[in-house]
Amino acid sequence: MNYINKLVILMITLMLCIPFALGVQANTVEIRGEIQNFTTQPGDIVFTPYNFPGFFYDVDDDIGTETLTILNCSLSGTQRTIPEEALVYSTSPVYIDYELYTDMGLTVESDNPGGDTGYYMEGWLAEDYVCIDGNADELVKLLVEFEDDDKKTLRMGEGWNLGAGFVLTAQQIDLEGDKVIFLLTKDGKELDLEVVSTGGRAQDRVYTYTTDLANEEDIPVFSCYVDAVFRGTDTNIVQVEYVFLMDNEVVEIDSSDTYGEMEVRTASKSGIVMTNEDNTIDLDTDSKEHIMGNMYFVIADNDDEDTVLRFYPMVEVTTGCDCPAPEPCPVVNVTPCEPCPTMTPEVVMEYVNVTEYVNVTSPQDVETTKTLPGFEGFMAMFGVMGVMWLIMRQKE
Repeated sequence: MNYINKLVILMITLMLCIPFALGVQANTVEIRGEIQNFTTQPGDIVFTPYNFPGFFYDVDDDIGTETLTILNCSLSGTQRTIPEEALVYSTSPVYIDYELYTDMGLTVESDNPGGDTGYYMEGWLAEDYVCIDGNADELVKLLVEFEDDDKKTLRMGEGWNLGAGFVLTAQQIDLEGDKVIFLLTKDGKELDLEVVSTGGRAQDRVYTYTTDLANEEDIPVFSCYVDAVFRGTDTNIVQVEYVFLMDNEVVEIDSSDTYGEMEVRTASKSGIVMTNEDNTIDLDTDSKEHIMGNMYFVIADNDDEDTVLRFYPMVEVTTGCDCPAPEPCPVVNVTPCEPCPTMTPEVVMEYVNVTEYVNVTSPQDVETTKTLPGFEGFMAMFGVMGVMWLIMRQKE
């Protein structure tokens, strides 16, 4: 066996080892607001999307809805307690046009007044929500909203995981290529089966699924625009853009509801106000004090001579794949394993020749945070290289 063949075997062996050394994990990041650094509180401390990026903000229209205020309660390096009712959180709805309407002048098909061209957004506990029919106290989570340059290509029969259990499937294109059948499901249950035109008027290319939510009729939950279709010999493809999806699980907010240290004082169609009505919040040195949801105050670790109160608000956000571990396979008819074959170059090539890889999940469907191989992974690869080198020496 020449050196080129030996080098190829080593490279293939390393490629087989690397996937086992790679890991996939969820990653929690901190989004912090403006740092407060004073000896004596200068007045009300107000956090908005301008100085706290954790809050909802639409940069295109310069829109934000959330405000967190620490009323002037004489905080200092020695007085570190926010008294009851001195921390105030407020939010309210704001109207935003669909990207579909902004860019193409098209509407989602809805009987809701104003629901054809846009929807009401609201930041709630530093997350993005849609207000049902503009009601600040009836919210659903915003899941997907494509910008004007975002596109998604679907093969016939391929399910696209949109999140929160929603799956969109392009089931069939007709022979003329001017109609496509969409199936929308959630948690495996069919929500909608619709035939959408792919020719003629641009408005006919808009697919919208509506349902009744929070006693309001025909609320658009999902919509998309069919940009192109392709019928091939082996594969049929449809491309969609301007995808919009919100959850169909409604969060209803009532007065006296509590979220962490905060209690709802007023909840109406026009807005929500919360305060720490029955709770004081201590900004102790070297601590992380919970406010509500995933929102905290982080306080500096001062030494005994440092009389400055230094802290900032922050939100913890989890990114990457946080998938549950698979259940172990059942053990059936357990028999002793045969001795493993000696890993000669010929045996390695035999295993390589029969190996078949299947791409189970498209990387466009699931965003993950990959970690580099750990120390153990590198040791395993170098061990394999060492064994292969000894085998080659014995063959020469």
